[in-house]
Amino acid sequence: MEFSASDWVTVALTEATLSHEGPPLFVAAQRGCIAAIKVMCEAGSNLEVLGPKHQRPLHVAAAEGHAGIVAILLGAGALIDVQDDDGNTPLISAVLNGQAATAEILLAVGADITLTRLDGMTARHIAQLPGTPAGLRELISLGDEEIVGLEELNFSGEPLKR
Repeated sequence: MEFSASDWVTVALTEATLSHEGPPLFVAAQRGCIAAIKVMCEAGSNLEVLGPKHQRPLHVAAAEGHAGIVAILLGAGALIDVQDDDGNTPLISAVLNGQAATAEILLAVGADITLTRLDGMTARHIAQLPGTPAGLRELISLGDEEIVGLEELNFSGEPLKR
């Protein structure tokens, strides 16, 4: 996709506005700014930009329940199983925050349910903790079973990156 001069101005203004609170893509993912995410992904922004505790935009989008943003980031090539300073993956971040929709997307594209945090807990362990919504607990208990695929997320035709 070719960008016009006005598109580049929009990208620059979006990045300038969001950069006061951290890396623009990270802040947009955290706040649920889907239009900003689309523009920045199309402009080639670094999908693995680091926020606090080495979280990436996919971590915060998953934790906040922004399913559309999770899909866009994955489709643009964001790493699925990357861990932050505590060992949390985007899947673990979704489970910790009770976000079934984003957890389902991550599982559908092959998120590794067996990865452990620094404390040795996996997404499956965390899903068994009190307060986890029953639907999310059931979703995680499916474990390695196949969930309806979302292969269309990666528009480039390339395999999703890990």
